[in-house]
Amino acid sequence: MKQHITVLCLLLAAAMLLSACALIAGPTSKESTQTKPTDTQTASVADSAETPPQTDPADWSELIGRGGVGTVLPDFIVTAADGSTFTLSEALADHKLVLINLWATWCGPCVGEFSFLEEAYQTYGDRVAVIALSVEQTDTLDVLRDFAQSKGLSFSLARDEERRLMRTFHVTNIPTSLLVNQNREVVWLGTGAMASAQGFQDLFDDYLQGGDIQNTAYAVRIVDQNGDPVPGVIVNFCTDTACTPVTSDQNGQAVYTGQPYAYHVQVLSVPEGYDYTGEAEMVLLAGGDEVTVTATKLG
Repeated sequence: MKQHITVLCLLLAAAMLLSACALIAGPTSKESTQTKPTDTQTASVADSAETPPQTDPADWSELIGRGGVGTVLPDFIVTAADGSTFTLSEALADHKLVLINLWATWCGPCVGEFSFLEEAYQTYGDRVAVIALSVEQTDTLDVLRDFAQSKGLSFSLARDEERRLMRTFHVTNIPTSLLVNQNREVVWLGTGAMASAQGFQDLFDDYLQGGDIQNTAYAVRIVDQNGDPVPGVIVNFCTDTACTPVTSDQNGQAVYTGQPYAYHVQVLSVPEGYDYTGEAEMVLLAGGDEVTVTATKLG
């Protein structure tokens, strides 16, 4: 049975403004990048020259814009701010989970949640490895090293040099975090800052204890005016504080598997040659059913 769709634009927008930084407009001065942890940011990651890839780029090119829960990550190696080397496969050999946090030093909510992440890491570090990857090109390793020291952080900080994760998961707001299991599979993806250390602890407990087994499938099917499926539509499945983007497949289905929740559903973009004029924000009331929306085929 298809579910009724209710507009909740203001509620979702308010939640995202309080807990995340949008990557849409760059800071204009050095002062504008230094903010208090409680500030709300709107800024961009500036374009810069690509550096030589550290893994086979073909492994990532197939994933660009299509990442979500269930994605199996290629192995990757990064140099951390303390000079050590972080390898995803090696971290998973010694830990049950890896939390990958995408952030930037100018993002107030990102900085604000690090104290909570550090507190949780002190308890779970033997089971959950943490790597915080800055998506800001001006966050050099020297900058990150000084930042880690000033904040007393013991988990690894590095850079998403080629923005592979940012592009793969269509990240438009930070912080965005991914939880990866020992099969290198993304089992949880969330956007927005945690409000307490307990948030991270509950997340870790859930997946260390196999809590994802109880997850429910939430589906949106996108068709054109003729009823034909539309692949390549990016749909956001959101709680009040975190969003997971999913790209519709060849059958026009965007499926998110997550814990039971009244998810807000947002159509972010449609492929070239299509237009979407429906409700920008919707609510999917229950799992196991499918909502159908229409994207108009042009021409």
